[in-house]
Amino acid sequence: MTRASSMNSDRTDLQELFDRIDRLESVQAITRLHNDYVRDLAARNWSGVAAAYTEDAECDIRNHGIHRGRDAINAMFDEELLPIVRSNDGYILSSPNITVAGDTARGTWTWHRFQADFRTPLGVMRVWGPWSEGRYETEYQRVGGEWKISKLWFRVHAPDSDEQIAASAAHHEVLGGGYGRS
Repeated sequence: MTRASSMNSDRTDLQELFDRIDRLESVQAITRLHNDYVRDLAARNWSGVAAAYTEDAECDIRNHGIHRGRDAINAMFDEELLPIVRSNDGYILSSPNITVAGDTARGTWTWHRFQADFRTPLGVMRVWGPWSEGRYETEYQRVGGEWKISKLWFRVHAPDSDEQIAASAAHHEVLGGGYGRS
């Protein structure tokens, strides 16, 4: 091996090491971003939630439709969620699977919500112990050196899916409660 090829090999190895460090640090930054996002969600800090998004982000949460742009996302939280989300819930994120490619990344998360108060067609009830599980499918973008959410899709899938919950409300039923059954 010539001295020139050895130096080129060293530069290549060093660049690969820098790239690996960047990916690892990016995964940690994205994890912090998404954890802060969920903490702001639990605290009903809607402006903090909206600040996690890029200016041109796309957000598709449950039955609220697709909202494009940080201002539209913030308006969705203020106009649609603020008036109805009043319970004191706990949230846990788990099982992150994050893949970084330069200044973009993708992540899948499992979300758990532990409810104290929840709405039924019969009114708000306090029952300790109800839970739900959902999934985030998220795309991230590094903007000005900071990771932000560029696209977010979220659905609840257990113990009852968003589709089952919407159907039960349309029929004035309580899932699992025995109401509305013949």
